Amino acid sequence: MTPTGRGGQSQDAGDYSTNYQAGKDIHVHGLTVDEARTVALDVFKANAIELAGVAQSIAVARAEQLTNDFLTKLEAEMPERANALADPDVQSVVFQAQREFARSGEEDLRVALVDLLAQRVGEDDRNLRTLALNEAIASAPKLTEKQRRAIAWVFYLRYTRPVGVGTPDAYYSRLERETSALGVDVPTGQADYQHIEYVGAGSLSIGTTTFAKGIMSGVEGLYTTGFAASEIDADLLAELRTRNFVIPALRDPGRLQLQLLADEDLDEQATKAGLAARIPDLKTVVTRGRMSEEDVANEAINRVPRIAHLRDAWENEQTGLSAMTLTSVGLALGHAYWTRLTGGNASLKIWLP
Repeated sequence: MTPTGRGGQSQDAGDYSTNYQAGKDIHVHGLTVDEARTVALDVFKANAIELAGVAQSIAVARAEQLTNDFLTKLEAEMPERANALADPDVQSVVFQAQREFARSGEEDLRVALVDLLAQRVGEDDRNLRTLALNEAIASAPKLTEKQRRAIAWVFYLRYTRPVGVGTPDAYYSRLERETSALGVDVPTGQADYQHIEYVGAGSLSIGTTTFAKGIMSGVEGLYTTGFAASEIDADLLAELRTRNFVIPALRDPGRLQLQLLADEDLDEQATKAGLAARIPDLKTVVTRGRMSEEDVANEAINRVPRIAHLRDAWENEQTGLSAMTLTSVGLALGHAYWTRLTGGNASLKIWLP
């Protein structure tokens, strides 16, 4: 860098490299958001299929809308990642998203692609998440809005667990909000779920997960009426009380239940409480007073009436909802929907390390 006088310097730099000049705006990461916008639109215009007249104008307008929305999100959430647009792999997936939205103009698809692009740009390395997000961007346009919503529900009921809900009332308040956000208009035909499998977002397995198990997953402790003190061994009960591992039952304070919200945490929490030797006994105790699956499903509908349609679709063997598991691509797509619509902020790294 050669000084040319007070307040001015000159320097040479290559394409997309960083210039530092005191007294002026400094773009630390190479590309500003405006420069990234130019790059993204130039790539689209240089590679898009030639269309004529009105069709061309519509395609370009849609590509610009998606690009502007994506970069607005990028600028608000991680402006330091604008330089990622200089990466050929990122340019490729941005162009793919532009091209597909230019073809369809589907509003839900636009928002889904913006979310997926933002997550993709947030990745530094070529890893499983990068590959899954790339494929999710390619797969999302091949699915209908209802099919994408079904993936989001499978993600929610099979792969997440609520946090910060210590009572049934708190849980149902959250479920009401999330049901309203996600919507329950999912496909009811088996062909839709076969198509999800075909595009690589999910797999129809032999095993199934019932709607009630999905509702209870991670919060099983909310679905018990507990047990009477006389129903378990007196020495065990004394030990549980000493270790503060038993509380009045949430649904019946005259009874007891373990100080445990999720069944899957039993081994870890019991060990931390010094009850490792009692784990076999506790695995029997934890299910005492557990509500039946039918009662759980009925209560969920009574508390959140709009979820009834989802239960009907989930329990209909023809849909495939209860038998669907998600691939890495489906996890990336389901996670993007869930975080946007419900306000969840859990990282995709939880599901795709």
